[in-house]
Amino acid sequence: MQEKSNTHNIGHNIFIVLCALVSGFLLSFLGFGLLWSGISWYMQLVMTLPFLSLSYAVYRWSKGALGICVFILLGAAPLGILITRFRDTNDSHLMPSLVVLSWALGMLAGCYLGYLRSTQMEPTKRVTGSK
Repeated sequence: MQEKSNTHNIGHNIFIVLCALVSGFLLSFLGFGLLWSGISWYMQLVMTLPFLSLSYAVYRWSKGALGICVFILLGAAPLGILITRFRDTNDSHLMPSLVVLSWALGMLAGCYLGYLRSTQMEPTKRVTGSK
């Protein structure tokens, strides 16, 4: 019975990791598509919110496994690196780098919010001393 439970946990964790990788890539693909369509760099910073909510959801879904949130970043990394190679209207790489940095900060903020939520949800244990 214990072996079946361990297999289920491993399968569940692999599924969460694959979902995090694919979701991170799809969100970065959406950001890349919005950039390609001509959305301004400042509007690109709004893509922080989907990354925040995705990392919050993955953190809660994985029952507090912080390491799984890293796979969102790994999924977004290929297109994130490509975006940083672009130049803004001032012929610098600052805004593309800030956009990708905002994605990473959104992921960190989502994990932090999930952590705060999980610590608030834990019931407080009363310590009573019996003599």
